[in-house]
Amino acid sequence: MEPMDSQNPGASSATTPTATFNPQEASRSDVDEILRRKRKAREYKACYPCRQRKVKCDQAVPCKTCIAREHPELCTYHPPAESHPPAKRLNHGSNNGTLESPSGGLSIHFNVNGTVTLGREDWERLCSKLNSVERSLMDLKTTMRVASEGTGAQNGHTESATGTPSRASASEPSNQQQTNTQGIHTTNSITGQTVHLGSSSVPALVMALGKGEGGSAPVQELLGKNVLPLFGLDNESATYPFVDLWGLPHGSMNRIYELCNALPNDSDCWNLLKYHKETAHVVFPAVADIEKLESELLRFLISRGSSRTQEDGSITGVTEQSIFGKDLHWVGLLFAVLASGCQCSALPRKERELTSQVYVCCSFECLRITNFLSHSRLETIQTLLILGNVISNNMNAGVAWSLLGLTIRLAQSQGLHRSCPSSISEEMKLIRKKIWWTVLWQDSLLSITYDRASSMSTNETVPLNPESSPGNRPYIECMYRLCKVGLDIVSERSFNHDVNETMTRITQRRQEIQDIMLDAADYLRDSRKCRSMRNQLEHWALYLHMSYMMSELCRPAISPALAEHELARSTRKACIDSLTNTVEAFLGLQNMTVFASRSWTAVHRSISCALLLGILKEHERNERARMLLEKLISVLTEITSKVDPAELSAPITRSMMALRKLLNMADSAKQSLPSLSNVGQSVVPASSSAATPPLSNSLAYGLDDMNGLMGVDGFGSLGQSPLMSDLDSEQSPYALMDSIIWGVKKTPPG
Repeated sequence: MEPMDSQNPGASSATTPTATFNPQEASRSDVDEILRRKRKAREYKACYPCRQRKVKCDQAVPCKTCIAREHPELCTYHPPAESHPPAKRLNHGSNNGTLESPSGGLSIHFNVNGTVTLGREDWERLCSKLNSVERSLMDLKTTMRVASEGTGAQNGHTESATGTPSRASASEPSNQQQTNTQGIHTTNSITGQTVHLGSSSVPALVMALGKGEGGSAPVQELLGKNVLPLFGLDNESATYPFVDLWGLPHGSMNRIYELCNALPNDSDCWNLLKYHKETAHVVFPAVADIEKLESELLRFLISRGSSRTQEDGSITGVTEQSIFGKDLHWVGLLFAVLASGCQCSALPRKERELTSQVYVCCSFECLRITNFLSHSRLETIQTLLILGNVISNNMNAGVAWSLLGLTIRLAQSQGLHRSCPSSISEEMKLIRKKIWWTVLWQDSLLSITYDRASSMSTNETVPLNPESSPGNRPYIECMYRLCKVGLDIVSERSFNHDVNETMTRITQRRQEIQDIMLDAADYLRDSRKCRSMRNQLEHWALYLHMSYMMSELCRPAISPALAEHELARSTRKACIDSLTNTVEAFLGLQNMTVFASRSWTAVHRSISCALLLGILKEHERNERARMLLEKLISVLTEITSKVDPAELSAPITRSMMALRKLLNMADSAKQSLPSLSNVGQSVVPASSSAATPPLSNSLAYGLDDMNGLMGVDGFGSLGQSPLMSDLDSEQSPYALMDSIIWGVKKTPPG
């Protein structure tokens, strides 16, 4: 539209009432002109593209035909070349193409060239109205934001109707503050369901950089379509872990017989139990009394050996509720142990994974037959804990998180979270206490990653063996205390703290972690004091969890928001050291057992910390960090070299390639990998409080560097787009790490 200072003669004459027209004074041309103007405009039944192609048109704007042919922008009923608009589309209020607005305040003149003209007064009035509407919208947004913050403060959470992260404007810091407190809601790309992510989770940190309309759009697309598989928020296989293996009628004895046939032979049973007991059970003791399970297995196998199959297919010693003298609660626990043992075994990869999944399904079938939701027992809780751990190691930790909620409720229904009556034997009290604290253990491993506060109270006293003493606490007691601290850390994140409160909280929790290590046995503090393979596994497992927990606790210290804060300087070195120690702990654990590379917890934490070290350029300033990163690349390359590239996990592949590029960015020429002589020996520090300079953008790889890092030469084979180049200039290392692991959604072909 363009303003004009005065109406043209044609327009003014069109507004003259027809009653003043004198036909005797008019010439023939004037009469023809009036008749032409009075002629009814031709009504188009189809849009211009459909008229040209002579196809059916549904008369919508745009029509279905134009949408189907992917040119909706061409769907118009008034092409510029036409001298008049279609009558069905415009309501002509005058005879010369002048349209009166419904309010009567504007007079719009349609020119023959397809443009429209407004008077100067009408133009200024329209601009004034638009400005007024804009101000009203801004006031409405402010009112809604204030009301939303008030509701969130009262209810303790914020709901998202769409399941996608809400946009935050750079001029509205309170929106970001709300995200920091309440977290975000994103969408599972497979199921389309809403997923909540805590405010201190990596996706929430990516959202923190998406300030303004331009910055938040790619981040929202990233969160909504490509949730991080490595963190278990999406199920990579998208399969139900407890599928029906047989398709037989429920309640039939044939299902029980199939369970009997699924049991391995005696030799395999003992071997798989041994693998579980010597590896998985050491780092995560889900079975309260493994020796008792072992002795019961002996009697179980003896009973099976004396059974025989009848001519009708039935098996002696098998009933609807028991198999070879053991009820199905116990059999379900046995199948879960066998599934865990498979993951620790030396079987070929495909056979190991398939066999483990079969045993998981058999274990859950036993739970279903016993109606475990209504009739749970202690064996039920232990079975679910092992199944959750096995499912996590299959990179389906999101499923394990959901299963954990059921496990917690069943444990509470049995009163495991409360003290036992005096009539209960001491042996049973100890078993119940062990099971409950193992539930807390698993909850801590998942909660700290998802940044989701536990539904359980952590005010209970950590159980300590009367025979242990400060300076000689065993691995299990140290992990109980460490997991309690982890749950406390996640719980405190739900509150909005200022900088001083945050640093005070970090100082208190650091002291608690240091006290745990001071009270630990000597072999847990120093790997040179280990006297057995079990000591080595416990040492490196505790070292891994302690280091990662410390890095999570001190993570705000390397945040761009606290880069110049004086209180954060004393904590930065502790965070960097903890990231480095986590990588070292994974390498030490990998030296002891191949199970380290199959453990979701170990792989996830080591790769995350390694990427952060690379992004922060620690390998340029810290020789130890560089050697550890190079050794990690070497180990991961060796592990994945025997796997079909099509079957490799995309996040792990991206992470390995990114780590290689990060190291090569420091040196233009490739160098041979140096040996890491100190891997295999570690001394857990009691404290780390030395101050380091603030981390500025010059000391960490920025978005430009990372865009080059993830270019076509490095990631073209994976089909990855460049990183989010229009994010905020704070360039959070966590955002860059997350972009590497996630990748960027491909743009579909037009």
